[in-house]
Amino acid sequence: LGYGRAELLGRSWYRLLHPEDLGHVARQHLRLAGAGPEARGEVVTRLQRKDGLGWTWVYARLRPEGPALLAHNFVISEAEAWCLRQQLAAEAPPGPP
Repeated sequence: LGYGRAELLGRSWYRLLHPEDLGHVARQHLRLAGAGPEARGEVVTRLQRKDGLGWTWVYARLRPEGPALLAHNFVISEAEAWCLRQQLAAEAPPGPP
């Protein structure tokens, strides 16, 4: 993404998220925040690059870590992103009506 470690420490990744991905990521965050320490989640999202000129697709594996979420992020291609999104959507439990 082009950021140095010091630029990201203590910074919420919500500031880096693509606007179209905010709702999906927030729902996963709320689900995990209300779950136990063994809970896990996955998201595929776009994060803004430091140059401000584009977005990078990222697959993130999430787990609660105290009051925050710990995310292990993996840069992926756009093709991988669309495939993973379809797979995760098919595996998701049905939501409220």
